[in-house]
Amino acid sequence: MLNTTTARRVLATGAGAALLSVGALAAPGDAATRQTGLINVSLTDTTVQVPIAVAANVCGVAVNVLAAAVAQGPVDCQAIGGSEAVFVDNGGGGGDTTQTGLVNVSATNTTVQVPVGIAANICGVAVNVLATATVLSDVTCTAEGVAIANA
Repeated sequence: MLNTTTARRVLATGAGAALLSVGALAAPGDAATRQTGLINVSLTDTTVQVPIAVAANVCGVAVNVLAAAVAQGPVDCQAIGGSEAVFVDNGGGGGDTTQTGLVNVSATNTTVQVPVGIAANICGVAVNVLATATVLSDVTCTAEGVAIANA
């Protein structure tokens, strides 16, 4: 009976170890990309961010040709261009990818953000040709361009 009990313990321990090892092999891991070919490209867990912000002012410009007594008031211009790209890791991954061919491209869990914020002012501009006694009043310009991308 002692031998039977020992044998049962050994078998139970071996079976438990076998189940644990099978469970460890079957557990999902990170996305695997397998490619066979001449050209292989894999983008996995890639973030590309290209925030672009442009602010431009063309303010208070007076162009005069053969003009007399041109008076321009004060010009207040403000242009603000903002752009922001924020990556938030969602912790997700793609599935397994297997590709066979001449050219293989895999983009898995890839985030591309291109927020563009543009602000432009063209104000307080006076163009005079053969003009007399031109008076411009005060000019106030405000332009704001904001672009935000969150993943």
